[in-house]
Amino acid sequence: MVPSRSAAVPLALGLLLLLLLPLVPAGGLSPFPGSVAAQEPVPELRGRLYVDSIPADSGTVILHRVNPEEAGPVDSVRVASGGEFTFPILMVPAPGTGEILFVSSRREGIVYFGDPISEAAHLDSLYVVRTFDTREAPEGGLPFTVALRGLFVDQGPMGWRVTDLIQIRNDSSVTWVSGEETDYPVWQYPVPPEARGLRVGRSDLAPEAVRFQDGVVQVRSPVPPGEQLYAIQYELDVLNFSIPMPGVTELMEIFVADEAPSLQMPPLMFDQPVELEPGSLYRRWVGEGLTQLVVRVEPGQDDEGGALVWVVVGLAVVLLGVGVWAVGRRGPDLPPSPSPSAAADSPRAAAHRRREVLLEIARLDDSVEGRDALPPEEARAYEARRSELMDELRLLGAASTGEDAEPAGRGAGPKSPGDR
Repeated sequence: MVPSRSAAVPLALGLLLLLLLPLVPAGGLSPFPGSVAAQEPVPELRGRLYVDSIPADSGTVILHRVNPEEAGPVDSVRVASGGEFTFPILMVPAPGTGEILFVSSRREGIVYFGDPISEAAHLDSLYVVRTFDTREAPEGGLPFTVALRGLFVDQGPMGWRVTDLIQIRNDSSVTWVSGEETDYPVWQYPVPPEARGLRVGRSDLAPEAVRFQDGVVQVRSPVPPGEQLYAIQYELDVLNFSIPMPGVTELMEIFVADEAPSLQMPPLMFDQPVELEPGSLYRRWVGEGLTQLVVRVEPGQDDEGGALVWVVVGLAVVLLGVGVWAVGRRGPDLPPSPSPSAAADSPRAAAHRRREVLLEIARLDDSVEGRDALPPEEARAYEARRSELMDELRLLGAASTGEDAEPAGRGAGPKSPGDR
């Protein structure tokens, strides 16, 4: 019987496959373009959870996504032995969009954050989240070193407006907390007795974690190892006041708007003024290595002749990047800051760049002060730039003390990077 035409076609195909089978590679046939097997592998975030410098033997880490429109957790996993964890990243943030990813972990009620991931290149290295044991603060709080303090004095609607930036450093290996029963402040610090209208500015400090009592700022939020930047704002009726500075202050700077009267504030030394925007000059006083001191600000000669010389020679060489303070007022076109690696070549260079960064943070915050809502693009630029500056500030803090800046356990408490 002769096979029909319909039966002969499958038979011919079968014979052809048998002939070609020895020619097929051991790995099989290559997939067609666009098939699932041909798609590139999903990027991964590989990391490790630490307790201080020891890999954690247990714990949960949470992946978060933050952008100008929304913020929230994306995924969570239990860490494996050695504290290792992996997250698949289905959507890698694109540079310039204001979107970031970060990982958090909770230990003893305190939430710690890793560094923000804003582009694919950040997935190339091991991601580190560092947590710490906690300890209750003693009565009176801890005498943390003030690594850097900067006062910015501008003319306000009624008197003078002051933004007091204080960067403290916890040199221990534990996170200090306020006890549930004792309610002692973790850290407290006096402000000028003449100050009025005390309030918390944008910083690492949550307003609900602060009390103002008899001219003293009492902080009850957790203070992890490393540096924390606090901002306190207040008003002064006249520029004749005292600044108590207990403990150790490694660097103190006071910037006063040029329209203020001539001042003196020993033992601080009058230094070169800075032009923060065209036509806006700030006089500047500096002191280093200060211990148990009260600075008295009062009318007096502040070497105005020297200030004129500095204006003539040009202030562009001083505080590179401070012009962003002015640009921040106009909108989102914020230029990038110099790389912190250059400033980290020496402790003096790192300290100089830290001053620049603090000044820029103050100016950015001043540009949005009193504005209930920002246009989306301006808000995104503000948040992205401020986040970059805070990251650089922490890196410079590590460089100035000779520490390794790679571990990413930067923040503590209930606030996320998207909650500034």
